Amino acid sequence: MHSSDFLRRQLTRRGMIKTLAAGSAGALVAGVVAGCDDASHAATPPPATPDEALEALRAGNRRFVDHEPRVRSTDEIERIWTEIAVGQAPFATVLGCADSRLAPEIIFDQFLGDVFVVREAGNIADSPTNLGSLEYAQVVLGSKLLLVLGHTSCGAVRAAFEDAAPGGNIDSIVAAIKPGIAGASDLDDATRRNVVAVQRRIREQSSLLRDAESAGKIRIVGGVYTIRTGEVTFLD
Repeated sequence: MHSSDFLRRQLTRRGMIKTLAAGSAGALVAGVVAGCDDASHAATPPPATPDEALEALRAGNRRFVDHEPRVRSTDEIERIWTEIAVGQAPFATVLGCADSRLAPEIIFDQFLGDVFVVREAGNIADSPTNLGSLEYAQVVLGSKLLLVLGHTSCGAVRAAFEDAAPGGNIDSIVAAIKPGIAGASDLDDATRRNVVAVQRRIREQSSLLRDAESAGKIRIVGGVYTIRTGEVTFLD
């Protein structure tokens, strides 16, 4: 790429950010402008320990529930094409359900590059590729927390709880969930049991993550997202 082409692309990106900062995108962008000169919104260092990573997710979810997401400055937005474009160092991993109503970056009020997200219906971790993705986040990228995130009104857990047989490959998801929710009293109980069962399975099936947790490099925790309120209840 010619240097003139690169410069033109950078100017175009900066122009887009300036346009956003001018308020053309509405109230949300107006908040970005307001935060540009506010020291309270300055970028904070990433969590350095598993406990700090967990607290960062807790705090982010509180902001989400309170309708007070963190304001992003134009400098932070620019990171999309600078720091984040050349690498990633997520402080946490979230194993969530494929449900379209879940978006961990929004639920925990985090930015691009902060959270490594793996999603599969029922937030299960049965396949080697799924487990490998979770391992990659910790071993290669240095993630300090692994959150197994279930949610209310989960269709996959409901199917397993009601002993349904949707057919096709969907049945394999139901079969993976069933053992972990045996004896559940209701769907909410089944959802919590499924999260705990997946945590247990990760430890059993991944020596890399199990050893990392034993060494204090990562914590494997569970939580349930309540769709109606936006709140995450942590089970650990």
